[in-house]
This record gives sequence, C-alpha cells and structure tokens, in this order.
Amino acid sequence: MKHWLPLLALLCLPALAGAAIVDGIAAVVDRYVITTSEVDELAALGDRVADGSAGKTRALEILIEKHLVEREADRLGVRVTPEEVERAVEDVRKRNNLGPDAFRAAIESQGLTYEAYLEEIASQIRRAKLASRVLRSRVRVSDEALREYYLKNVAEYRVADGVRLQHLPLPGAKGRAAAEAARARAGAGEDFGALVRELSPGTADGGDMGWLAPESLSAEVKAAVFGLAEGAVSPVVEMRGGFHLFRVAERRKGRVQAFEEVLDRLKDRYFQDQEEELYQGWIQSLKDSARIDRRL
Repeated sequence: MKHWLPLLALLCLPALAGAAIVDGIAAVVDRYVITTSEVDELAALGDRVADGSAGKTRALEILIEKHLVEREADRLGVRVTPEEVERAVEDVRKRNNLGPDAFRAAIESQGLTYEAYLEEIASQIRRAKLASRVLRSRVRVSDEALREYYLKNVAEYRVADGVRLQHLPLPGAKGRAAAEAARARAGAGEDFGALVRELSPGTADGGDMGWLAPESLSAEVKAAVFGLAEGAVSPVVEMRGGFHLFRVAERRKGRVQAFEEVLDRLKDRYFQDQEEELYQGWIQSLKDSARIDRRL
C-alpha cells in the first residue's frame, strides 16, 4: 500500500517497534496513547515527510492511521503467517543486494533489533492485507463499466507475436560434428527435451526458454529460427564459444485478448485505479468513529 510508510522498505522504522523514553503525549486515540518521542522518530525520516512542524503533523497522522488500521485488523481477525514474513524479508534483502549477515547488520546499525524489524514487517503486511480486503469489498462495478474500462485500456491487453523455443547448447570442445549428430537425431524423431537432458544435463527444463518476443532474440538465433514451422529444429548455430540448436516448440500470432480472458486482471486494474480514493474514504470513516485528541 502506498498510504503509509512504504511496505517492506528497508530499515524504514529506526526505533518505532521499541520506542524508548516517553517525553510527552502527542495524541490519544480513544484510550491509546501516541507519544511525542514516536512522532519525533518518524518525523526524523526527513525524506518521507516535510521538515519542521508540518513533518511532525504528518508523522502524527501516520501513527494515528496505523493504530486505527491495526485495531481494525484485530477486530476482523486478519493474520500474517511466519512464511509471509519470511518471503517479504527475503524479497527486501535480495532487492537491496545484501547477504543475510550484511542485511542483519544494516538493520542493527540503525538501532533496531532484527526481531523488532520482523515485527514491523509483519505489521505492515497485516495492514496491507486488511486494507485490500476492506477496499475490494467496497468496489461495486457493473459489467458495463468494466467493458468501458476495457475499451479505454485495450492496448494493455494486446499479446505480441511470440515463439517458444527449446535450446540445446553444446560446448565448443565437442565440435560441430556432435551438434550435427544431435540435430540428425532430433530430425529422426527423438524427443528434443530428452536430447537436452542427455547431452547438456546442466540445462534446466529440457531447454525450454519459454515464450519470447521476436525482437528479444539475438540476430543469430532470429536468423536460425526464422521461417521454421512448429516442431522444426534449426541448423547448428555457432556463437559464444559453442554450438547451439533451437527447436520451435510453438508460435503464436499477436492479438488482442478478449474481455472474458482478462476479466480478473481487469478487475484488479480497475480496483487499483480507485484504490487511493477508496482508502482515504475508509481511513476517514475510521477516524470519524474514534475519539481522537491531538495535542501537537
């Protein structure tokens, strides 16, 4: 969600999960107290909020919203599994190109324990799950409105020309003769995937490269498979210090996907376009139903 601090942002809450000294009351939400130290810590993330009093005001609103959303999650029984937290943390770690030890050290260098960081990640996932559930339940969209939305965004649902290839790489040391022999075996009807597993056991998925756009192919590969029918095997291609064979597993012509084919994705996109407005209305309804005493 984009409405509070960025979901899963690395080192996003330097001390909020274990705030230390209480030096005043910034707000009371029903009976829940938000301290000025919590506000100061969040406002100190200067790239997330404005400077000075405006920054503290925004930080306070973020903390109020966080409490209200978490209280609603408690009420509705929204839960987060350890596996969800683990996947999220791994994603953050990999996107920041850090090993496990360096990742933990980076967190702890900000004065936040690793355990507290995991708790905050779990909290953010939980709030995002709740918001998604609540907001989606508020979207009431007719078939007519979805079809109109589809027509406005039809370019998003165009499938380009594509080819699905299987690839058999052979090192140069085996020579062209070995590649030609493999090609002859494929031409005689042997299963190409079985040939890949036999002759290039380190190649995954029987050499299946998946669907590829023609423009993504190198000049050598494009020339080798151009005009080949489905099931045909290319001539031997010499490149990158070895010899290669390519089999055309499937071809598809570009087309616009039908409304019925993309209906689920269409609903998701429609929801995302309305998400911000829906979220603000939902948060305001939570604030309206709470007794909030702001003291900043």
